[in-house]
Amino acid sequence: MLSTTRRQLRAAPTAGRQLSTSATTRSSAAPALTLGTRPFRVGIIGGGPAGFYAASRLLGLAGSENTKVDLFELLPTPFGLARFGVAPDHPEVKNCEHKFEETARDPRFRFFGNVQVGGVAPSPSSPSSSTSTVVPNLSPSPLAAQITLSSLQPHYDAILLTYGASLDRLLGIPGEDTLSNVFSARSFVNWYNGHPYHSSLLAPLINLSKLEHVTVVGQGNVALDVARILLKDPAALEEFDVPEGVLDELRRSKVKRVEIVGRRGPLQLACTTKEVRELMNLPGVGFETDAALLKEAMVQMEENPGMDMARMRKRALGLLEKGSKTKMSSAERSWSFEFLKSPLELLAADATGASSSSNDALDLLAPPSRVGAVHYGINELVGSGDPSRLSARSTGQTTTSSTDMVLKSVGYRSIGLPGLPFDERRGIVRNQEGRVIDEAGQTLPGLYTSGWLARGPNGVIATTMFDAFATADLLAADLSSSSPSEARPELPIEQLRGDRQVVSWEDWEKLDREERRRGEEKGKLREKMTEVKEMLEILA
Repeated sequence: MLSTTRRQLRAAPTAGRQLSTSATTRSSAAPALTLGTRPFRVGIIGGGPAGFYAASRLLGLAGSENTKVDLFELLPTPFGLARFGVAPDHPEVKNCEHKFEETARDPRFRFFGNVQVGGVAPSPSSPSSSTSTVVPNLSPSPLAAQITLSSLQPHYDAILLTYGASLDRLLGIPGEDTLSNVFSARSFVNWYNGHPYHSSLLAPLINLSKLEHVTVVGQGNVALDVARILLKDPAALEEFDVPEGVLDELRRSKVKRVEIVGRRGPLQLACTTKEVRELMNLPGVGFETDAALLKEAMVQMEENPGMDMARMRKRALGLLEKGSKTKMSSAERSWSFEFLKSPLELLAADATGASSSSNDALDLLAPPSRVGAVHYGINELVGSGDPSRLSARSTGQTTTSSTDMVLKSVGYRSIGLPGLPFDERRGIVRNQEGRVIDEAGQTLPGLYTSGWLARGPNGVIATTMFDAFATADLLAADLSSSSPSEARPELPIEQLRGDRQVVSWEDWEKLDREERRRGEEKGKLREKMTEVKEMLEILA
């Protein structure tokens, strides 16, 4: 194995201060990488930011003239998290898509959309079969071409896995899977962003016209995005790419209160000040929190100026202390941070006597019980040293709060491909600085991973960019130092796709033009298509 590490090859900070900065910008201190004009083929599985940033990096390296990159994506649409995870009222964050489009138009790049890559279980003779954890695929997409990882490998010198995190971490408490009006924040975000796999699934189950009180468990940026979309005037969302069906549901909404609940305190908030500020500035929306806890946190802040991310935390506490522009006494709607609470059980409305919504569609198809309250354990903070790193410990006390809907925002996890080493506890593909390894720590030649699939669901898109650049550099260093071999044969996609349609980049551009045309008719950026079937029919 090469002694070169990803840390040695990590892109210079100047390479990515802004998402639009060229992926080929590197520090003079970084090693001068070159692919030596050898005819390498690289396959990338996952069409989100990690995949596109890695592709742009590889195609921008010296000596990459004969390098070709194929990118495979389950949906007919590219961009992954940038399209379906970024809040619709944050269009500036989606500017990275312009860079991705530039990469996709490179003649050395090919996009294969509507392709689901699966795995093959290891054979008994495989050296890693006794140590790899075999994880089944998610349900196969009924419309996507099915291609196995093993059928791709003979055609690529390296395969980079960047398909992200598509599952939710569970609360693991009673009522989570048995009551209606309990959703993951990820699913809710995908719904209001028009993700094909969630639009049709959640649309019949969400009836905001019968809800007044929503509880969001978790206090990260996704939790605040969800709260903002629920509390914001729908008219302020009409210019963005929120699907019309979602806008109609938001216009019917009767939600008056959103509680954002966390197990620790104000100093341990996981969200950014930008997200807090946006909620504070919503017209007609008030804010409240535990004043005593906030005051205690302010004192700890002053006594520990050297704590981790002190400036950011001080700004966040300042925003909480100042409060919302709209005072609670005159607010039409409101939100709160609830600290030091851990959900112990979700209670049914008919068991608590709580006033809750009726969801006719769901009542016909599922058990009638719907969530009506959350039973919490009260926590205290324990530990020593940096107050921002204190842990939550149960006090043994409990409390119960009524609610009409629960949105779980406690993290994502990835899913493995059969035959690939997968860390079930962390929910990531096993890897060492991007190289896929088995449980014994042995490298699996030609396999790499990056993004959330490699490090877990943390950071912003810029974090993913730096990670993708570093992994691409590592992959390039491995290829350039490998022994010369015969050029890999081109992937026979027409033979492998069966009777399913594979979407090219030119096909996607046709869909993009159609979405923009529909959006222009409604005075918005685009009107997303939310069904794969419709997309494929347009292309057919």
